[in-house]
Amino acid sequence: MELSDATKILEFVSNFQTKAQAIKRYEGNPYVEGDNIAEHLSRVARLLICIAPDLKKEFPNEPALIEETLVCLLVHDDDEVIDGFDIPAPIKSHNSKDDEEIEKFKEHVSKLTKETRDLLTSTFGSFRKKDTLFAKIAKVLDNISGNQLVIEQKIGLISPDQAKFAIEYAQKVKGVSKITDYIIDAQVAQIVEYRDYLKSNPDELNKINGVSEFIEKAKELLQIDVLSHSLDKNKIFTPLNQL
Repeated sequence: MELSDATKILEFVSNFQTKAQAIKRYEGNPYVEGDNIAEHLSRVARLLICIAPDLKKEFPNEPALIEETLVCLLVHDDDEVIDGFDIPAPIKSHNSKDDEEIEKFKEHVSKLTKETRDLLTSTFGSFRKKDTLFAKIAKVLDNISGNQLVIEQKIGLISPDQAKFAIEYAQKVKGVSKITDYIIDAQVAQIVEYRDYLKSNPDELNKINGVSEFIEKAKELLQIDVLSHSLDKNKIFTPLNQL
């Protein structure tokens, strides 16, 4: 590496980081406030390091698995950084423009050294194709992290369609590993148990931001068995008072 290469790396990192901080996630979702791509990347990386020891035990013949997965997580949304916007998961057409996105990515890393270009491009492409273990694990953590804000901010769990989408979004990536399946099962349980808790403790609804005006509607929605509920994607972004 030469000084000019180092300068290009600094410029590349600054450019992508600044854009990632400016791109909001969950646009149009009435149940989630905050979060941008940079924050999302921090969240998925933290989730990975928390399960890293268990993944190493589960896959002893994959010595570079954590490093490969971390690299994958840090570049997996670079297509959105390049485009300048994020399409919310419920309305996104996943993998419909993989080849186009890979070519765009190649163009944006073209000034980096060949070794770096090859690493980033192959990793980004693998996430699009889900053709490696690390890419599949990265996708699981991406979906799980995407659900966490809905759970943390709670109001979305009252909506049976938003709650059911989160459950299906997690369950659709089951089967990659025993460890990630435990995380998925735990997250689904969080959703179901919290709805049951609110049903048994309706006074808790007043503590959730934005619910106090729609208490009766919330109580009605909580009576729906979310596990047997048939998801209507058209209602995911519908505010509580309009359900």
